[in-house]
Amino acid sequence: MFSVFGPIPGKKRKRMAKTVEPNGKYLNVNGIRFHYLDWGSYKLQPILLLHGFMAHAHVWDDFAQNFRTRYHVIALDQRGHGETQWCEDGAYSIYDHFSDIVCFIEALNLNDLILIGHSMGGRNALFYTACSPNRVKKLILIDARPGNDPKSSEALKNLIDHIPLQAGSVEEVVKKVRTLSPYLSKGICEHIVAHGFKKAPNGMMVPKFDVRMIQQLEKMDYGAEDLWPFFKNIICRSLVIRGKRSSFLSKKVAQEICRFIPNAELREIPESTHFPAQENPIVFNKVISDFLNQ
Repeated sequence: MFSVFGPIPGKKRKRMAKTVEPNGKYLNVNGIRFHYLDWGSYKLQPILLLHGFMAHAHVWDDFAQNFRTRYHVIALDQRGHGETQWCEDGAYSIYDHFSDIVCFIEALNLNDLILIGHSMGGRNALFYTACSPNRVKKLILIDARPGNDPKSSEALKNLIDHIPLQAGSVEEVVKKVRTLSPYLSKGICEHIVAHGFKKAPNGMMVPKFDVRMIQQLEKMDYGAEDLWPFFKNIICRSLVIRGKRSSFLSKKVAQEICRFIPNAELREIPESTHFPAQENPIVFNKVISDFLNQ
């Protein structure tokens, strides 16, 4: 530390943590070219991160910086999202995602796995863990709805309405995305948009995800497959996280999930809605760190 007169005796300057960019990699499995981000050493226990609907692997960048020295952190762009290939036949069901995750985990030979998923990614993580219970060491579900619920379906429709399918500028997209939550900073929104949108040949900004997924949800009235019957198959220690002001996952439903999963606990993140990892990263990262250290 320094005073106006120079260094303060006996005090050391606190070093800022170095930001390490991930290795962007591609892998061809299950008939699709997948893109994923990779931080850390293969000698460390792996964490596989699954983003939510319409998102991408870079939403985990802040999280990865905080865990990359202790774990091998991998964030996947799921099919139809980010830099991963779109599906020509529009195959985006939970069963398609499950098949992808099986192939991806086997291709990278990920053992003693910590699986973390947000929203859609949480549903995919839940389904994979229920069907392959011995492959997952710990499971973390973030604001993931387990089935059909009128309120969560309405929340999903509202989320989709806040993501422009076409905009005249990056600034216009950022402004729209910021209306999703009062807890999302401009910087976070700029980061999300920078990796989630691209300029089309006509000069307009368009999302990188396959918009046919939205059309499929509209046909389902924004519903989802019922995953309640699968909870009993999960044998690993599990953490259920919800944003304290989430409209996607009520506290009552979150508590019910913890009753259905044999070894689960619930944590609520204050000052957050559906995006606790981005809205309140300090508390979010601590909650996960505490859980993993148990």
